[in-house]
Amino acid sequence: MDRPVTCQQCGGAMRKTKKTESSMTLQLVGVILFILGLVALFYFPLGTVIGVIVMILASRLGYSRRKVWLCKNCGYFFDRA
Repeated sequence: MDRPVTCQQCGGAMRKTKKTESSMTLQLVGVILFILGLVALFYFPLGTVIGVIVMILASRLGYSRRKVWLCKNCGYFFDRA
């Protein structure tokens, strides 16, 4: 059946988890795009549609989540397949 995954570094037990990574540069770009989307919301006839789309895309910019195996003992991790 399912065999437990062992750590390559220390031999300890590993568990499934998600690792969140962020980029300050992309977050800043996301804030700028969000503000531009907010401005487009009120100033252009098609700005409502475009503004909402830009605001939604900007809110996801700068963050990513990866599925990883994480060692309980030493903190070593690697990507899950």
